[in-house]
Amino acid sequence: MSEERGEAPAIEEELLKKMDELLNTMKDWERKPLIQVGKAVVEIVKLPKRETARRVEPERLALHVRLEDSFKGIFIIEANELKDLLEALRGRNVMKVIEAIDLVNRKRRVIEYKL
Repeated sequence: MSEERGEAPAIEEELLKKMDELLNTMKDWERKPLIQVGKAVVEIVKLPKRETARRVEPERLALHVRLEDSFKGIFIIEANELKDLLEALRGRNVMKVIEAIDLVNRKRRVIEYKL
């Protein structure tokens, strides 16, 4: 593996070749499903070249994490971003808050229809 590309030694050479191939063959914004767990979907997405006033970001691959019934989600480009997100979601308060939100929302799930 090339040290100049900043590749981690633990990453398999075959996987790196596959990611290079996807970057070269996918169209801008094309998505490839990676995994679905329940309603959570993780896809590989090719982000197009982006020019700002200060810099030019080349085309690159990202993970797109979304719910199955939603087109919107979050893009994760670096491993540290994923690590931070996972750590934040594992927080004790996050689980307590979402459970409370779930209970509050259940009270409003009944839909009444007019006759």
